[in-house]
Amino acid sequence: MHRVTDGNDLFRKYPELFTSLSSPARLKCEGRVLRRDTERARRIRRYRRQPNYRRKQFEAAFFRTMDQKTELFTCPVCRQVLKGAITVECGHTFCGECLERSRDSCKVCEAGLEGRQRCVNVLVQDLVEKWRERNRKMEDTGPKVLETGDILGVEPRYHLRSGYAGLQINKIIEDRIMGLLDVGIDRFSKYKDKRILKSSNLSNSISNGYRWLDEECLSNCDQFEDTLRNIFKEVDDIKDEALKHSWDCISISDLECILCSRCLLDPVTTGCGHTFCRGCLTRVLDHGLSCPLCMAALNVTDYSRGTTEVLQQAIQFLIPDDFSERVSLSIKENLMLERSSDLPVFVCINAFPGVACPLYVYEPRYRLLARRCLRSSTKRFAMAGRAPTATGEKFAQVGTVLEIKDAISLQDGRFILTTVGMRRFKVLARSEQDGYDTATVQYISDAVTSAEKLPELQNLHAKVHAKAFRWIRSLKPRVLAEVERLIGQMPKVESQWWEKPDGPMWAWWLMPILPLSSQLQIGFLSTTSLEKRLRAIDKMLEHMKIRMRALERNTVNCSEDVDTMDTCSEAERSFELPFTDG
Repeated sequence: MHRVTDGNDLFRKYPELFTSLSSPARLKCEGRVLRRDTERARRIRRYRRQPNYRRKQFEAAFFRTMDQKTELFTCPVCRQVLKGAITVECGHTFCGECLERSRDSCKVCEAGLEGRQRCVNVLVQDLVEKWRERNRKMEDTGPKVLETGDILGVEPRYHLRSGYAGLQINKIIEDRIMGLLDVGIDRFSKYKDKRILKSSNLSNSISNGYRWLDEECLSNCDQFEDTLRNIFKEVDDIKDEALKHSWDCISISDLECILCSRCLLDPVTTGCGHTFCRGCLTRVLDHGLSCPLCMAALNVTDYSRGTTEVLQQAIQFLIPDDFSERVSLSIKENLMLERSSDLPVFVCINAFPGVACPLYVYEPRYRLLARRCLRSSTKRFAMAGRAPTATGEKFAQVGTVLEIKDAISLQDGRFILTTVGMRRFKVLARSEQDGYDTATVQYISDAVTSAEKLPELQNLHAKVHAKAFRWIRSLKPRVLAEVERLIGQMPKVESQWWEKPDGPMWAWWLMPILPLSSQLQIGFLSTTSLEKRLRAIDKMLEHMKIRMRALERNTVNCSEDVDTMDTCSEAERSFELPFTDG
């Protein structure tokens, strides 16, 4: 049954072959013969009486199926080799004159086109001119470019429009076909129910026809289909070889990206007509909207231009080994980045476990970092605040690993990321990768609380949580709504919160809200004692309560140059002691 299904697919793909095997019963199945079918019926009667005519008709149908050949660097409108090739935004390439007649939308994908001045695709035009020059020289000084007939060493018996039509079949294969054809046609025409060959539904006719065949006929049909399938494969290989001979003037160096000096991968043509790998062009556009070759001004839409299909097809067909090697190398590079023990580091602010951290990414190095993280399986990177100047380091010794939950890619290459903190870490080693920092990290976990101290810790937790909840509810509705919009609502208390590596999440949720300096936040991240963190939060909440009462009486006069996100210097000094051993 599996082979019968394959046979159905074969005849659906090449309906001319099925037509050439049909009997006159197909015309009578509707109970009448249309006038336009009279000549067709006459041909079929002659077909059944004359085996030679039957063979020629099948060969004609066979070669007609070969009329659809692979073509390189052709215009989808005029079907000729490109002249003045212009690549539009969607990635399809047309002749300059053909594009002038359809400026509003792409004739292939119906995508809308901008009505602006377009430049010739420099690379495609150079390749086509090189091919034309080679053919011109071959015609003047030597034999023409090899075609399929030259490769086979046979002469065409007849001529159709296709460059591959008219080739004679190998004698051995021809004899085998004719033997199977004689049996197959007789079997097709002699089974009882002739209504199965209704012309209104080709697939059902084939499928139903196979159901009515006996075992001997089914075996003959299987042999017939296998023979056809082998012939098609052989002819397809010959066609590919002829086409490669026709374009063998193009070498791997002609299809290299000028930026990375490797085979073009996902080629993109800019508005000025130059072609680059998509990854190479994106990194260039991150630093400025200008072509790296001619310095012409580019548009933000060049980030989202489609793949240049005509070049992609040529690369995969003409240099398949180099293309496969290039793809494998790209995959290996991505795997190496993903499996590396180093994490990419986004140097910005302090983030916290379990807390949302929205990010607006605009720097070129962090755009690259974001793109690579989005392609990775984990979608994770490290976030660390800036280190004090006295340390001489770029970023702090501790931070939080973030995971990207959602990403909005803007038209100009920037990103809006929605991330959530996962785990705290401590930096063991620092490095760089393509402009951004990387680090080898060790995850930080809270020390295990002993059974003797657990009841005391639970009481402290209940007390501080209740105080924090009351303080949150005391905030003005407008302030609370803004907080919840940015980092979400206050998390509920988890079961077995003392066993979590980072403790209860509500405690970390308070960190961005409380008026803590960057150094105090780093102190909270670095400590492994849950009890000390809870006591520090309790002390901070108590201080905030006193400050709020004082503000109501207008008795507190903090300096105007103090950052609104930092607390007063007296409060900061009061929190230094708990983290000295962290």
